[in-house]
Amino acid sequence: MDKKLLQRYIEGSVTTEEIESVVDWLDQDEKHVKEFMSLHKLYDISIMNQSKQQQIQRKMNTSVSLKRIAIELLKIAAIVLILIGGRSLLDKKETEEDIPLYQTLFVPSGQRAELTLPDSTKVWLNAQSRLVYPVTFQKSSRQVELDGEAYFEVKRNEKSPFIVKTEKMNIKVLGTEFNVSAYSEVPEFEISLLKGVVELASVNSSNTYKMKPGEQIRLVSGKYISTGIKDMDYFKWKEGLLCFTNSPIEEIIHKLCLYYDVKIEVAALPFLKESYSGKFRVKDGVEHVLKVLQLEHKFSYKIDNELNLITIK
Repeated sequence: MDKKLLQRYIEGSVTTEEIESVVDWLDQDEKHVKEFMSLHKLYDISIMNQSKQQQIQRKMNTSVSLKRIAIELLKIAAIVLILIGGRSLLDKKETEEDIPLYQTLFVPSGQRAELTLPDSTKVWLNAQSRLVYPVTFQKSSRQVELDGEAYFEVKRNEKSPFIVKTEKMNIKVLGTEFNVSAYSEVPEFEISLLKGVVELASVNSSNTYKMKPGEQIRLVSGKYISTGIKDMDYFKWKEGLLCFTNSPIEEIIHKLCLYYDVKIEVAALPFLKESYSGKFRVKDGVEHVLKVLQLEHKFSYKIDNELNLITIK
């Protein structure tokens, strides 16, 4: 996509045909959204992705009124907010007039975001995470979709359960506080309940499970593993900190790949199974973490920026 066209799109000085071209391009691939974001270092982008005719007509009438959701950027850049239409979390057929508008918030690598949903529920999103939520919640239930990691402080409403849909598990709550890690590219699923009650429902079966405060559930190889929350520091990722307590180096490297959107190739080194405890600021970058780890373990690394690859040996 032509960079000058994207710049004109942002400035609002494009023709109706160019609007259609940009919208089509953004809709083709998630990588296009990332490119759009990185090229212009935008803080907040709102895009109407309704039917093309609706969008073009609104643009021509200069009467577009995009509802902005309050987002605190927490000293970060490049948060992408996309307003989309025609997508139903309920997966049912609806008439065009009944189709609700949904917004998608995507947080790039090495960053995080905080937002308040229409029902006053607070959400913190971790790096490489995506949250889909409606402009207005339905009266009977409040449904959102998550791909990634998020911390929720759910506004209590007994008449309208709050449901978080992930690829592996659906989470139903009334009013509670919990952290969930559900990246689609990672086979594991993890949820930690700090307050209230949460009901888990497997996507692939009718099995349900009620969690208790202080409990942590991990889904590994199709099996539930229940433990108590051992490390409250972990949730400080909301403040931009990566906290590890007796974590295997192998697991830390995996987290670095996820948070910084980088591929790390590691030789079969003996220290990978060893544990490490420490705290890092996300904004300091992946290389800072590697240099600190080098103080305790003997290894070297090479960074290939063109391939977005780090080789450790």
